[in-house]
Parts: sequence; C-alpha cells; structure tokens
Amino acid sequence: MLFFGTHCEKICLVQFSLLSLIPGLMRNLEDCADPHMDMYAQNLTQATSLKTSDRASLLAYMGLPLQVFGKGSLLSPYTPLQQLDILADQDTKAYLVGSTNALLMQQKDRYADVLMNLDENTVSIFSPSLRSALALSTADRRWMDFLTQTVNDSWDEKDPSRPKNMGYAGSEEFIRLQFEEYLLAFVSSVKYHDYAFTHKEDTKSLLTEVDGDPSAEFGPDFVAAWQSTENYKLFNRTTDSHLFDVVEPRHPCAGGLTIEDVQRRLANQVQELHLDERWRGGREVLGKHLAEGQQKLSGAVGNLWADIEAFREAQRKRAEEHKTTQASTGAAATGQEKTASAKRASLYQTILSSMILTFSSPETRSRASTGIGASCFTASGRVSVLLGSLGCGETQARMEKGGSPRGCCARVETACYDCLGIGKGGCA
Repeated sequence: MLFFGTHCEKICLVQFSLLSLIPGLMRNLEDCADPHMDMYAQNLTQATSLKTSDRASLLAYMGLPLQVFGKGSLLSPYTPLQQLDILADQDTKAYLVGSTNALLMQQKDRYADVLMNLDENTVSIFSPSLRSALALSTADRRWMDFLTQTVNDSWDEKDPSRPKNMGYAGSEEFIRLQFEEYLLAFVSSVKYHDYAFTHKEDTKSLLTEVDGDPSAEFGPDFVAAWQSTENYKLFNRTTDSHLFDVVEPRHPCAGGLTIEDVQRRLANQVQELHLDERWRGGREVLGKHLAEGQQKLSGAVGNLWADIEAFREAQRKRAEEHKTTQASTGAAATGQEKTASAKRASLYQTILSSMILTFSSPETRSRASTGIGASCFTASGRVSVLLGSLGCGETQARMEKGGSPRGCCARVETACYDCLGIGKGGCA
C-alpha cells in the first residue's frame, strides 16, 4: 500500500493515524522495520485469563492488537529510493510505505496494489482480487455513514481538535471506540463462523440467538482474504475458540437492506464514477441551452402574437373598406335605379302620347299640332281612341259609327280599361 503526496509530514501523519485505529498496535511495532523480523509472533502466547472490567485484559484475550507487521511485512512511512529493492524482494509479502518521489507514481502498478494520493484525496485499487475483497458490505456502508455523519455534524472549524459544545460524539475517543467495537465484533464473528463450520452437524451446540453466519455482514470475500494471511494464522493460534461467548458475534450495524442503503449505494456509485462532476458540466450546458431556448421561444411567441395582431388589424381595415365600398355602390345603384325609372317613365309617357296622337281624332291631332294639349279630352274620348284599335270587335264597330264604348258590357269595359292600364277616372 503506497501513500503519495507532496508534503512528507502529512504522509507520515496519515499513516500513523490509520494504524492507531487498531487498538494497541502503535505500542507493538518492534518488527515493522524489516521483513525478516518476527520477534513478536515468537514471543506471543494465548491469554489464559480474562478480566472484563480491565480493557487491556479484554483486548489481549480477544487477540488484539492484530499484528499486521510480522514476518514478510514492512512499515516505512517515508521510503527513500534506496529501499525500492526491499519492496521488490520476494521475501517482502506486504508493506505500508509513503513517498513524495514522482518516480514511484510512474511505476505505481509495480509498487502498489492500493494507492492513496493525498494531493488529490483519491484511493486507487489496482489488484482485482483486492478490489472485490475491499468492497464494503451493506452493513459496512451503514456503519461508515454513521461514523462520518457524526463527525461532520460535530465538526468545529475553529477548533478541529474537539467537537462542538465539548461533546463526546464525534471526538477522537468516540472514533477510536467505534473502530475497537467493530474489530471486536469482527474477530468474534469470524470465530463463530469457524466454530459453526466445524460443528455444522451438531446444531444443538450452535447459538440460538445467532441467525445464520454473522461474518457475512463483514463481506465474505474480505473474511476469506484475511483468513489466507499470516496475521490470521497468528490470531487463530493465540486466541480461544469461543471468543463469541465474550463479545456478541454481530456487526455493529447489522440488518437487512433498506431504502436508505439503496440511496447510499447509488450516491457512492455516483461519487466513484465521478458522475456528479460530469452531470455538473452537463447541467451547466443544459441550463445555458434551456435559457437560450426559452429566450428564442419567447421571441418567437412575441413575433407570432404581433403577426396575429397585424393580421387582425388588416382584416378589420379590409372589412371597413368593404363596408364603405358597399355603401357607395348601393348609393350609386339607387341613383342609377331612380334615373332608369325616370327614363322608363318618360319613355312610357312618350309612347303613350304617341299612341294617343296616332289613334286620336283629327280634331285632337289638330289641337296637339297647334300646341293645345291633348289631355283636355275626356277620359271616355281617350279610351275611345285606344279601344278603337285595341278593343273588342263590338266596341270597334260602335266606335266606327261614332258610338261610345260605354255601351259595352261591363266585362269589355273593364277588360279594356285593365288592359290599357287606365282607371275609370281617367288616364293612369
């Protein structure tokens, strides 16, 4: 595992802070300087007594600290280039080192299975087997979220060394106790897992209050990977097989999958894939395009509305012009009709006068020729003139003898008057 950064002090501080989360490990690092040293494991014996009121006695009985730096392991908080040969040596099985040299970053795939870049605050896992083993289970994610949320809620920017209001939650002691509780539950669950496997045919010897395999809450791949290490062999050799009778074999945040777990997993996946950064740029571009589209749409709607108003105004003007034209045309047509009617009346009068003069007596024509109006003759005379040409045979005969049409039957008189359009009172 490689810690890289530009500040040496920060690299060393982070490594020691990480190691201090394992109870008692910082006081037992006598074999960490060289992979060939193994004095701790050779002198370690199994605890034969337990005093639950004594924390040191409890930790020793439970097999803590977990000695991760034994034979084949190396701790080098700041690694010079002269030690690269030790890292590549076949006797070196595991190491935790730090460096500020960029040459190690250029060959990070060779010198690191896990890389922590403190300048970028990122963790990169290059080993496929470790990637599956280090995947957090649902209970692990729930536990980490509880821990980080408690620290964030009690964080004091003015004094990071202690939480707000001088409370216990979120303090350094609180964090260390949470990791201690987690490790005790972990080793107890693994011990019960081994016990249940060896006594799977004797179900009566199993704990009734334990449902299933409690070690599965810590991740089956992680448990299997730990059981393949020298650290597990030392732990299993120096601890009692019934540790689960002292500490309950149960994950601190054990439980089924909930909606909060799904939301947490989605948020973690978004963070791991850096989708939030991609979406942030996409949201900015989308917001810009939406603003431009909204502006264009508003302009288009305004232009369309203006065109509609202009079209309505044009229609109104055409309607007014049409009404004015119709009124003018109607007045002209009325005047033309009156003129035509007057002309027809004058024509009718001329024709009638000509007919009267044509069929009237010599005396009447003489009077008309001398300028005396022919209208002075009686109605019967005018009728007689017309009936002399248009009347029935009897009437014509009477008229030739100088008789009057008054002697005709009423039918003939009426018919003649109606046909000529003359009323009994005179010319129409």
